[in-house]
Amino acid sequence: MDSPINLCDEYFCSEDRIVLTHQELNIPGIRLFATHNIHNATFPLLPHYHENVIEFTFISKGSISFFTKESEYEVSGGNVFISFPDEVHSTNEVPISLSEQYWLQVDISDPKNLLFLNEETAKQLIRDLKSINRHIISTDIKETRPLIEKAFELALSNGNQLLIAGFLIIFFQLMIAASKEDRYYLTHDIEAAVRYIEEHVTEELSLHTLAGICNLSVSQFKQKFRRIVGISPRNYINKKKINCSKGLLLKNIPVTEVAMQLKFNTSSYFSTVFKKYTMLTPSEYIQAKLIDRENPD
Repeated sequence: MDSPINLCDEYFCSEDRIVLTHQELNIPGIRLFATHNIHNATFPLLPHYHENVIEFTFISKGSISFFTKESEYEVSGGNVFISFPDEVHSTNEVPISLSEQYWLQVDISDPKNLLFLNEETAKQLIRDLKSINRHIISTDIKETRPLIEKAFELALSNGNQLLIAGFLIIFFQLMIAASKEDRYYLTHDIEAAVRYIEEHVTEELSLHTLAGICNLSVSQFKQKFRRIVGISPRNYINKKKINCSKGLLLKNIPVTEVAMQLKFNTSSYFSTVFKKYTMLTPSEYIQAKLIDRENPD
């Protein structure tokens, strides 16, 4: 595997992905501010790091799996994944699935140039950010999402830089406060539904059944599940089924049989869903894994 690189993104703008660098932003200490709305699985994030930079990835919709040297982190809607200065992180060759995300890189090497703050205030902010001792921060999405969206909207339109910095400072303070709290990622009812999905992933999973577990109507369940988990129940179910199918496919079980075991209506529909989440058809996935085994280096 190639050595991790010190990744410095460049300006980019498309319908679904916008990357603003320090040159476009011109806000002290903000090296990058970007967004990506992913409708179908896209290429994985390869191992990399950012010198002197803390990177915050805010998931506004969906979920993404990040990997560091220590562990894997599943980050869903409303949560923030933090990579610390020079820390290698990636998605571990896993394509990035359906999601909407914002990410922000803060250069903490010079407190004299940070968000228009005076030096002492900037030093305190840097100390507080560096004191965060976890990779995932669970935030109140009703508070944090408007801040990030408004800040990015202003940045994209060359808006008031002081106002942008103000929104970001509030966002950072909310994260710092949240990092000191013991927050539950799931309520007890949604946790029960998630556990049921994981324990019965090979079965036909009805939203009526899941809603019943939570003592909610189907519409209430769908709304609550999306709000807490970050993606729709059906999206979550499909993601778990596809993850399960990978192991079955590598046991040389035919694609049609795997589709039947996981209760997909047809093998063609299974293949369509599989490609949506992995960028590969089941056959292409098997072939890629065989090549990996033959060429481990």
